Amino acid sequence: MTAKRLFNTILATIALTTLASCEIETSDNGDFDGFWHLERVDTLATGGTLDLSKKRVFWGVQYKLISVYDIDKEGTFGYYLRFKQTRDQIVTHTPYKNNWHQDVENGGDHPIDDPTQLAPYGINNLEEEFVKEKLNGGQMILRSKTLRLKFKRF
Repeated sequence: MTAKRLFNTILATIALTTLASCEIETSDNGDFDGFWHLERVDTLATGGTLDLSKKRVFWGVQYKLISVYDIDKEGTFGYYLRFKQTRDQIVTHTPYKNNWHQDVENGGDHPIDDPTQLAPYGINNLEEEFVKEKLNGGQMILRSKTLRLKFKRF
């Protein structure tokens, strides 16, 4: 074996080993991924409805995180939550206050332990189960034990 061929073989082996050790993570969230405008919240027990269609309350879903925020609230950057998804439900958990802009010096985002901070986004518990009543490219309807959330893809 010539030195050039040996060098090329070693180089190819290193390249293949490097590529094989890289893990490319992709989202398998399907239609759940995207930017969702929360347009309506129905209270299941009373039949009451809150129309948010003129408000700017959003859920942004990407990979393993949900970002919830109200653009009209000055000085707030919303919250981040992790989630688990099955074919028919979504479970949000581990919420953090998004301090990206305001609190970089003190370690950035901080976990929250008060679920009332999430209520304006249709989330009433630190860990909340939602049944997927409808989820397609343009609409999403999620139902918790107490609320039905209706979204439109933005």
